[in-house]
Amino acid sequence: MSESQRLAKRVVLLGWDAADWRMITPMLDAGQMPALKSLIKRGVSGNLASARPMLSPMLWNSIATGKRPDQHGVHGFTEPLPDGSNVRPVASTSRKCKAVWNIASQNGLRSHVVGWYASHPAEPIHGAMVSNRFEQPVGKLHQPWPAPPGAVHPPERQAELAELRVHPAEMMDPQVLLPFVPSATEQDVRTDKRIGALASLLAQTSTIHATATHLLAKDDWDLACVYYESIDRFGHEFMEFHPPRQPGIDEAEFERYRHCMTGAYRFQDMMLDAVLQIVGEDTTVIVMSDHGYYHDGLRPDPKKAGPVDWHRPFGIAVAAGPGIQPGARLAGASILDVTPTILDLLGLPIGHDMPGRPWAEAYDAPTTRQAKRILSWEQVEGDDGRHAADVEEDPESAREALQQLIDLGYIDAPDEETQKTVEKTRIINTANHATSLSDTGRHAEAVELLEPLLDHPEYGPAVRMPLASAYAFSGRVDEARKLIDQVSDGAPRDFAVAWATSGLDMLCERFDLALDRLEGVTAEGRTQALLQYRIGTLCLGLKRYPEAGRAFEATLAVDPDHADAHAGLASVANRQHRHQDAVEHALTAVELIFFLPKAHFRLGYALFKLGQVDRAIEAFDTAVRQSPRHVRARRMLVRLLRSQGRQAEADEHTLMLGRFQEAAAKRDRPTHPGVVDADGF
Repeated sequence: MSESQRLAKRVVLLGWDAADWRMITPMLDAGQMPALKSLIKRGVSGNLASARPMLSPMLWNSIATGKRPDQHGVHGFTEPLPDGSNVRPVASTSRKCKAVWNIASQNGLRSHVVGWYASHPAEPIHGAMVSNRFEQPVGKLHQPWPAPPGAVHPPERQAELAELRVHPAEMMDPQVLLPFVPSATEQDVRTDKRIGALASLLAQTSTIHATATHLLAKDDWDLACVYYESIDRFGHEFMEFHPPRQPGIDEAEFERYRHCMTGAYRFQDMMLDAVLQIVGEDTTVIVMSDHGYYHDGLRPDPKKAGPVDWHRPFGIAVAAGPGIQPGARLAGASILDVTPTILDLLGLPIGHDMPGRPWAEAYDAPTTRQAKRILSWEQVEGDDGRHAADVEEDPESAREALQQLIDLGYIDAPDEETQKTVEKTRIINTANHATSLSDTGRHAEAVELLEPLLDHPEYGPAVRMPLASAYAFSGRVDEARKLIDQVSDGAPRDFAVAWATSGLDMLCERFDLALDRLEGVTAEGRTQALLQYRIGTLCLGLKRYPEAGRAFEATLAVDPDHADAHAGLASVANRQHRHQDAVEHALTAVELIFFLPKAHFRLGYALFKLGQVDRAIEAFDTAVRQSPRHVRARRMLVRLLRSQGRQAEADEHTLMLGRFQEAAAKRDRPTHPGVVDADGF
């Protein structure tokens, strides 16, 4: 591969788990994150849409592979052992497909990977890999501290890199802790458990950073991938104390820990500055996060919420350097785009089995440039630096990693009966798999996974709601209603039940009944945004457009990044013949979440009414590519393509419409299962 084929000389990917623009933007304005601000100034930035479920092992494997969980095979924090005798943390051997560094290695490129989630044992790639178990402390300060077996590749570099690790005890110094806890004293260091957790976090992060910068500065490389877990871990420990003080938060604790989160972001920015100084401006730098983190009035109740309840569905994306056009607009980006973008920057083909896209709009290359494609990298033979099938990780290291997940609250402690733990793990991973399928509209496949769990005496009740949703969206509304009735029978009139039952009524186009179910239901924070959005959608179905508009505006007042509410306002504007307003609202929606067929449809209709036929065709075409059974969009495409003399293309869409209608007739149900969200103009 020649250098001329590459847009970037080399690429460094920095993963900041849970970094959120809502935290970052005020700090940028206050001059508290100068390194990130400089990167944004000379590059592009935008939101990065996450995926459900927002679990780190699933998301970071999707980021590294460009593939969804059903393709890469990681569905939770743990998995049963191959012989079913127990469970283990997911590992590099859990992944069923190539990561971007495997593809790079197969093409003779040198990669450094440090701390990536579920990267243990380190893979034998061309370059160096330091796994996510490398920094785990063992014993007290100044005692022997062996790195876990398999934590470093090549193994001969283990002693060299082990010297860079930072022990938590080294951070138990008030002077080190003052930027995070200004009131910290020697007494606090000895007695405050949260101070101990803070020191552990700082040590872990410092170890990852020291190792990464050492490799970046010392070695030659083409690709570097570094994962920083610190912001997410800080959030789970200290976000409840971030200003403003929330109800139920002790005032003394609030005052003590209120600076921890801004301290975490400033610390991350300082580390970014060090990386930028090392790699120089001839390196293309990508900074991104897998999801955001609620920090304002949308925070959950810390006494009731689990770790995932804090996660916001939008992360950050920043890119700068060779190949990137400063000031270009990055819109509609997703975590699935990261690997395709890196491959394209390095001049490597993108797999057709990768659902994401390269961020071509951010390139400084000519707009006529087309990314190279390949059917699948899985079909390309050669040494890709993955483990052999018989590689096993060290059992003691696995036990320590399992305990860390328990301590963080991500998983429950194992049951005394090992087989119960194995069974629970299988069920949780199956449910996670089903959620990821439903997240991309593959509801019928989700049904196949969830149905066998319904009769389980312990976990069956938890499956009812997601299975009912999957039933409904795959057109099996009667079965969905039976399940919802089981949940709601005798249950109090609460938000969850009202939300589910009103959703089914909406699918059956019984909008009045759905609104009645929501009457008197109270909600706060994020649930208030969901409630207002549902009301707006139902008012659309009832053609009560002013009320719909007010409800969508109320949604955005609580959650400004609610892409569906922006799409709802586009529909209202189209119905009220305010087509330019509809364009603005629809564009805002797709900038937040590009995979949103209804927003592209509403954008297309507004552009059509404004006489911008070519742009309208493009929008309708995007809608049908994202949702092949979007009948309204195909009909509009047929109409507009014929008006432009593009008869052959129009005939293709006409043929597809006929096939959909024929298939729907055989199933004895509509092409679309009801009006999911009044997906009209």
